[in-house]
Amino acid sequence: MLATGEIGSHYVRGFLQGAVGQGHDPAALLERAGIHKRAYYDEDATVTGAELQRLILTLSRALNDEHLGFLAIRAKLAMGRLVGETALDCATLGPALRKMTRLINAVRHDMEITLRFDETSETIAFEYEVTGFNTDIDPHFFYWFKLYWAYKFLSWLIGERIQLTQVSFSAEELQGGIEGEKLFGCPVLYGQPSNGLLFPLAFANRPVIRTRSELRDGAFFCAHPDWFTVPARNQPFSKRIERLLTDMYMEGLQVPSLDLLGRLLRCSPRTISRKLAEEQSSLQKLKDTVRRSIADQLLVETDLTVAEIAEKVGFAEPSDFTRAYISWTGEPPSQCRKRLRLRSAPPRQ
Repeated sequence: MLATGEIGSHYVRGFLQGAVGQGHDPAALLERAGIHKRAYYDEDATVTGAELQRLILTLSRALNDEHLGFLAIRAKLAMGRLVGETALDCATLGPALRKMTRLINAVRHDMEITLRFDETSETIAFEYEVTGFNTDIDPHFFYWFKLYWAYKFLSWLIGERIQLTQVSFSAEELQGGIEGEKLFGCPVLYGQPSNGLLFPLAFANRPVIRTRSELRDGAFFCAHPDWFTVPARNQPFSKRIERLLTDMYMEGLQVPSLDLLGRLLRCSPRTISRKLAEEQSSLQKLKDTVRRSIADQLLVETDLTVAEIAEKVGFAEPSDFTRAYISWTGEPPSQCRKRLRLRSAPPRQ
C-alpha cells in the first residue's frame, strides 16, 4: 500500500481503460493532464492526488462522459450537472439523495442505485449495481471511482465530511492503491455482494448549503484540487447568501428580501440578520456586492444597455442604478464599461 496522497500506475492504467478502449492515446491524455507518460508505462510510478484529479477531469471532458468510458452507454457531462442541480433544489441531504437516485435510475437501464434509510440500524446505505461494461474493463476501477466521487460530492453538498461507517467492494483488494481505511476513514470490505457506502442516518438531516452558482462555476473542483481531499469546512453563512443572491439576480427571479430568503433557507428573517451580523455583514452589503459584480460582468461581456443591466440587477429605474454604481465605483456605468473593456482587451501584436 502507498502513503495517503499518491497512487500507483496500476490505478492510472485502470482509469484509462475506457478511453484506451475507444482509441485514445494514453500518453496524449496524460500529457494533456500535465502528467508524465511514465505514470502509465512504469510499474513503479506513482501520481499525486492533484495529478489524479487532473487526469479524471481530462478523461471526462475528452470523452464527454461522467463514467470515463467504462460503460457502453456514456453519461454526458450535462446529465451530471442536471443530477447535481436536482440535489441543490433540496433543503437537506436525505431528500437530495432520493431525488438524485430517482433521476439516475429513471434514465439508466444499465445502472441501479439502491438507497436504504434504515431507522433500526440508524444508517443510510448507498449501493451501485451496474451492467453494460465495455469489454476489457475491470469493474473495480469504476466502482472505486464512483463511490469515492459520491463520498466527496455528498460531503461537499453539506459542507461537512461525512463520517462513513463502512465501504464495500465486490472485487478483491488491488495492489498499488491507497489503504482503503485511510482513504474512506472507515472499515473497507472486499469480496462483498455489493458495492456501496454506509453512513449514519443523522446525515440525512444535514442542510444542503451549496448553490447553482457554485456548481456551475466548478467550485467543487476549484476549492479542492486534490482528489484525495474531501470537503470538510462549512462555508460562511454570508457566502451562502451571496451565492443565493447571485443565482436569483442572474435568473431574473423576484428581488430578494429577508422574508423570501427566510422561506428559501427555512429560517426566520431575524436569524438571517443575526448570522450575517455575526460575520460583520448584512443583506444590503451582500446585495451591493452581488449587484456590482454582475453589473461589471454584463458591462464587459454583453452589449446590454445600462437600462437593461439596471433591470437585471434589480433596479426599477436606470437613474437609481447609475447613482448606486457611482457610489460603488466612483464613476458612471457607461464610463466604467469603456475602462473595463479596455483593460480586458487582448494586447495588440
